[in-house]
Amino acid sequence: MTTGQDKTSDQTLQCLTTEHFVLQTARSATIQEANSRADLFLTAVSSATVALAFVAQVTRMGQPFVFFSLILLPCLYFIGIVTFVRAVQVAIEDMVLARGMARIRHYFVETAPGVEKYLIHSRHDDEALLVSKALRSSHWQSFMSTAGMVSVVASVIAGVFAGVLAKAVAVLGIVPATGIGMLVFAVSVFAFRRYQEARWNAVEHMLDVRFPSTTAASRGAGRSDERVESTPEHDRASL
Repeated sequence: MTTGQDKTSDQTLQCLTTEHFVLQTARSATIQEANSRADLFLTAVSSATVALAFVAQVTRMGQPFVFFSLILLPCLYFIGIVTFVRAVQVAIEDMVLARGMARIRHYFVETAPGVEKYLIHSRHDDEALLVSKALRSSHWQSFMSTAGMVSVVASVIAGVFAGVLAKAVAVLGIVPATGIGMLVFAVSVFAFRRYQEARWNAVEHMLDVRFPSTTAASRGAGRSDERVESTPEHDRASL
C-alpha cells in the first residue's frame, strides 16, 4: 500500500523530471538562437564584403567606393553590436538554465545517492558546473564563445571604417590610416569584453548558490550567506 509520503515523493520526482525537460528544451532554444543570430550577422558581413569588392572593381577604389564604405560599414557594425549584446544575454540565460538543471540533479542524488556515480554532469550550481574538464580556464576562453567571435568580427569592421574615414577625411597615408584602424579595433574589442564581463558579474552577484561544490564551499567558508562568487573566465568556459 502506497503511503502519503511515498505519493508525495513520486509527485515531486515527476514534477522535477518535467521541469528538467523544460529547462533542457529552453537551453536548446537559447543555443539555436545564438547560432541563428551569429549566422545572420556573418551572412550580412559576407554579402557586404562581396558588394564592396564589386564597387571597388567598378570605381577603381575611387570616391564612390569610399562613400559606399562609409555608409555600409556603420550598418554592419550596428548589426554586430546588437548581435553581440543578444549573444551575451542568451549565454547568461543558458547559464541560469544549466544551474537549474544542476539543482534538479542534486535532488536526484539526495533521493537516490546510488545514482551519483552514473551522472556525468555536475550536481552543483556554482562555477564548477560550467568548467569543462577538457578545458583550462584562461583569459582567451571568452573569445571562443559566440559573443566573443561576434565581438572580434564587429571590431574588425569598426577598424576598417576608422581607417577608411581617416584616409578620406584627414587625407592620411596608408600606414597612419592602418594604425588608426588597428587602434579602433583594439578599443572596440576591449569595450566588448568589458561589457561581457560586467554583465556576467552582475548576474553572478544576483544568483544564489545553494549546492556549492567542495572546492567552492571551502573557498567560501566563513561567509554567512554561503554565496560563492565565480570568475567570468570560469563561467564562459562552456559557452
